[in-house]
Amino acid sequence: MGDHLQVQGLCRFSLPCTGGFKKYHADFAERRAALYAPDRLDARCVWFEHVCLPGLALQTDPDFTLHVVLGADFPEPWRSRMTALFAAIPQIRPHWRAPDDHRAICREVLLSARDPHAAAVAEFRLDDDDAVAVDYVAQLRRNWPKLARLAGPNGRVALDHGRGMVLEARPDDQIHVHPLLTLCWSAGLSLFMRPDDTGIIMDFPHHRIWQRVPFVNLTESMMFIRGDHATNDSRTHFDTTMPVPMPEPEIAALLMRRFGIDIAAFRNAWPQRAARG
Repeated sequence: MGDHLQVQGLCRFSLPCTGGFKKYHADFAERRAALYAPDRLDARCVWFEHVCLPGLALQTDPDFTLHVVLGADFPEPWRSRMTALFAAIPQIRPHWRAPDDHRAICREVLLSARDPHAAAVAEFRLDDDDAVAVDYVAQLRRNWPKLARLAGPNGRVALDHGRGMVLEARPDDQIHVHPLLTLCWSAGLSLFMRPDDTGIIMDFPHHRIWQRVPFVNLTESMMFIRGDHATNDSRTHFDTTMPVPMPEPEIAALLMRRFGIDIAAFRNAWPQRAARG
């Protein structure tokens, strides 16, 4: 086993599957119809393109993989649009999967990509409307030697980044930005494991990971974005966060510097989303 840290993330994009959702659907056909509704796919593609991808494309440490899992029957024209977006970022590995159990799909994707010769693997998860800062991968690799000393007997330890932002799309299509501090949200959380560990990041509910493994929370840098809008499976609970006051001009500059996000371009594209599908 070497001293290299493997970094890989998982993003499920409107994946028809059993399990993995908080919203109730009467049957699988209803779930598939909801996930593939044109208005919903238009919205998710805009978030993915303008919010999620820029920071991944600009990672200061390019040694990582993001596995994006989609349905094998993902419809056109959104399939071609997504394929073009994937092609621009070599670290993205798309997986087009037939319907199955949510946990089984995620497990197969992540475990099959593990490097057995790595010293450890750091796994993280993103929704398609989340983002991580441009130095996220570098931070994982930089902090690993210290975190390794805290790992439990099974080799697991988690790193949580608690300073981030919520981009909230309100019913009037206005985008509001909320800088905040929080604890154990999925977009800022990663789990370090041995490469032969049979667990994956999806086995650990992010809000309860502190009950399962040693973890460290860092709050000095703005490290994640969470999207909040009508097509989310769950909404943001602001009552569990602490606001970080910041002038609007500073917010725009920080979004570009830390995440590569052009907030003006996103605010322009959001109300026009249906015209692009």
